[in-house]
Amino acid sequence: MDGQHQQKQKHKHRIRYIISFTQGISITLFLLAAAIVIYLTVLYGARVVPPTNYAIVFDAGSSHTEMFVYHWPADKSEGAGTTSSVSEYFVCSLVAVNIRDSTKFNETKAIKAISDFEQHLDLLPSFFEPCLKKAVEKIPSDRHKYSPIFLGATAGMRLARLRNIKQANQVLETIRETFSNYPFQFVVARQVRILTGMEEAIDGWITTNILLEKFKHRHEKRKKSGQTISPTELDQDMAGVLDLGGASTQVTFTYAEEHASQPIPLEFTTSITLFDRVYKPYAHSYLCWGKNEATKRHRARLVNDLLNSNIESSDLSTTLFVPDPCLVTGANDTLKINKLFTSTCTNNEKLQFANYNTSISSFTFVGAGNASQCNQSLSRLFDSKRNNREMNCSYKKDYCAFDFTFQPVIPENIKFIGLSGYYYVFDNLAHGIPTINKSTGYKLADFHREELERRRKTVCDIDYITLCKQESILPGNEQHKRALCFDAWYVWLWLTKGIGFKEVDLERISVVNKFTSGKAGWTLGYMINQTNYIPAEFREKSMGKTGFISWITVSSVIALITFIFLILTCQACIRHACHKQAHRARTINNDGYTQPHEQSLA
Repeated sequence: MDGQHQQKQKHKHRIRYIISFTQGISITLFLLAAAIVIYLTVLYGARVVPPTNYAIVFDAGSSHTEMFVYHWPADKSEGAGTTSSVSEYFVCSLVAVNIRDSTKFNETKAIKAISDFEQHLDLLPSFFEPCLKKAVEKIPSDRHKYSPIFLGATAGMRLARLRNIKQANQVLETIRETFSNYPFQFVVARQVRILTGMEEAIDGWITTNILLEKFKHRHEKRKKSGQTISPTELDQDMAGVLDLGGASTQVTFTYAEEHASQPIPLEFTTSITLFDRVYKPYAHSYLCWGKNEATKRHRARLVNDLLNSNIESSDLSTTLFVPDPCLVTGANDTLKINKLFTSTCTNNEKLQFANYNTSISSFTFVGAGNASQCNQSLSRLFDSKRNNREMNCSYKKDYCAFDFTFQPVIPENIKFIGLSGYYYVFDNLAHGIPTINKSTGYKLADFHREELERRRKTVCDIDYITLCKQESILPGNEQHKRALCFDAWYVWLWLTKGIGFKEVDLERISVVNKFTSGKAGWTLGYMINQTNYIPAEFREKSMGKTGFISWITVSSVIALITFIFLILTCQACIRHACHKQAHRARTINNDGYTQPHEQSLA
């Protein structure tokens, strides 16, 4: 009997061991399967970080060339309508190249506009090399072949093309060859081209309002209100943009067309989709009204006015001395004839000059600084255009600009941002106003009318030595500050006589060089438009949908089976324990012991 009992006990222990072992395996499998299910769910649902796209844009202006590098998420996950969220990565200004100046005597000049390289094509590769090398270093090497490179040439090259289309095309072709030697994505000739004035104006407007986050705020406000907005409705949230370059100047602003008596002609507007909304701003570029070209036209008119006076041809030598009321006394500028008259902008003055039988080959503009005379001389630039009887305006009087192009009345309830030349002129004017601190941006409301009038006089009615002391002129800024008399009056007259701002409206203008989120200009707007044509790029998920479903099914089945097995074995163990306890109770009763009852415990 003892042997049978021991045999039975061994059998029970073996069964109990097997059950415990199986339960351990089941618990392990269940926990593992549950962990796999959780892991797969998290893995499949996790957002895959997209790669970063990069792009290079060169701003080839009439007086400078600058490289901007932008980046954005390749999947365009932070989209602005049909565009993506583009941010400035870094900026590189191309260093000027020194060459012999054929327009001056025994002098060299620094050239940094691509239009100046027409006779120096061999210097273009080395001109671009430092900044392109920097781009190669800073953009990750595995993104080089995905990073497009662009160059947009503005008014300087628009004039160069009008002057000599063959030479202008040679400049562009040389740049294309240069870009093709770098590891970046350069596949079509249009990546290097001359922008239209409309493109430059619109891209500058987009850049400014993107950096001011105007589109973002407008989009969020519209989402909250649930309102639908007409593309032509005056948008008070959008800033108007004024851009003053060396060869042209741009004006762009939103315009309440439905309230106007004359719609915007198609050549003065375009449709832009941003944040799922279509914008149709008014935009126009005034070629030849940039600061540098206006200086040439002003001086060409001074030459002809002098020759039209009582000077006899016999009194003239090869150099003509021309008093310039917009240049301070003691400062002189000597230019060869082709420097003044090769520009397309001075064609009319060149034709008039050709009528004089002279041997003049150069001009020396002698400083005769006089604020009143400078004002009168520059005012005639605008008045001569406005009073030209050979030209007619095809628009209603209220919509006809001084040069007979279309321009709506300046809206009374939007703010304007002045870029480029506007900033530099007012930055120089701020130098002489104690109440205004140097900054990357100014509000014209901070420039009191009396202070501006005083400054426009004090930068003209003094001699050059006094100007140098008064304006803290150094070799690095002398070229710009010596022309402050012309600049101050030209910008003032352009805003009031050219664009048509009333003096009270000038308080709504701010001038900016750089915003917190990036540098002002047109390149960011251009790049945002280009991302419409760059396809989105996605990183593949670590697990596809089919694989996820397969693995989640297998893991779930394993977890379910082991869970059921654990429940069944636990039930069996409980029944076994209950049966064992009952058996032990019966055994005790058979041995003569009395089971206690509730009554006996009382």
